[in-house]
Amino acid sequence: MAHITSMATLAKQMKSNRIVVGTKIPHPCGDPNLSIEADNTLRREIVKTALKALQAGVSGPTIFVPDISYTSG
Repeated sequence: MAHITSMATLAKQMKSNRIVVGTKIPHPCGDPNLSIEADNTLRREIVKTALKALQAGVSGPTIFVPDISYTSG
């Protein structure tokens, strides 16, 4: 299982094995303030990172960071 969250530190303390860094607490898998195209790109990158996390062998809490930067409007 991959845990997508904006609170990666808390997820690590809770011993989640595969932690994917999300954007914000109410919208961890996107940002409704972005344009539709930018939000879709952001969401796609978060999901791709989660899929990579599922394929990765881990031996404890591991944080995966999507390879994208964004600025909320």
